[in-house]
Amino acid sequence: MYSFAVKRGLAVTGRVVVSVAVAACLWMFIRGIEWDRLEHTVANAKIWPLVVAMVLYFAMPWGKAACWRTMLAPRYDVPTSHLVRYTVVGYAASVIAPARAGELLRVWLLRHRDGVPITDGAAVAVAEKLVEAVSLLILLAPLPWLLPELPTWVGLSILACAGVALGLFAALYVAVGRMRSRDPRSWFGRFIAGMHVLHSGKRLVVAFALLLGVWMVDVVLVMLVLYATGIDLPIAAALLILFGMNLAIMAPSTPASIGAWEVGVLAATRLLGVPDEPALAFALLHHFAQLVPLMIVGPVLEWRLVIGRSSTLANGRASR
Repeated sequence: MYSFAVKRGLAVTGRVVVSVAVAACLWMFIRGIEWDRLEHTVANAKIWPLVVAMVLYFAMPWGKAACWRTMLAPRYDVPTSHLVRYTVVGYAASVIAPARAGELLRVWLLRHRDGVPITDGAAVAVAEKLVEAVSLLILLAPLPWLLPELPTWVGLSILACAGVALGLFAALYVAVGRMRSRDPRSWFGRFIAGMHVLHSGKRLVVAFALLLGVWMVDVVLVMLVLYATGIDLPIAAALLILFGMNLAIMAPSTPASIGAWEVGVLAATRLLGVPDEPALAFALLHHFAQLVPLMIVGPVLEWRLVIGRSSTLANGRASR
């Protein structure tokens, strides 16, 4: 009990520290903002690209749900429609709760609706994040050649992130292989064994392809919102913006990553020479185009859960 309280206290302290750091960084970026110019940019943004972005956004949770289905197979046959629902609802929960609580909700829904043990659900969540990171870094690899005006440290940062991601991938690959040769009895052993997709070449390729597709949709969303705010940048610049944004929101902080999202965008757009006012307008509208659909559709999909009447019946529930 004491150990749990200490860990919880450390986790809360960590989130507070990260949130304070995000607030300080955001202040450094926006302290010189001309607010009239920002307001003018937002007020004159084109509407139709934002509407298209809001609709197209839902291709991303579908792609991630299909990836989860691939990673859960062949042990669990969870319909993609269920996984899309859980993904959207999980994202919506993360909008209002800190530390990406929606990730936990998605694992919980899998357990209570489809009988997927918590260990396997958590393992798939971690494996998906790892494959997602590696797939983004694959897209980012040519950036130093596509944007040669970028500082050298940007390419080195991408290379460092790639090294960390590939190192984790290799370590987990070895760990999963060892667990497959024995019967894991501990929670941690079952958790590692749950990443069995890392040892299935065919399913791993499918997962990579799906997440690459998700990133490409995200690039299209960035380009649409850039167009809406009158910022003319190439596709390679959109990739840099995605990198900055995802790097900034990697550590759990505020609900919906408010502040961290904008810091990541502003850091990238400054490297690209975009003035802060249209860059911040882009960051706010890009954030808005993703949050609003989630807050509308998420509660509708799980209205029983919202009012506390969710069914916990599971199909073929596994006991762990």
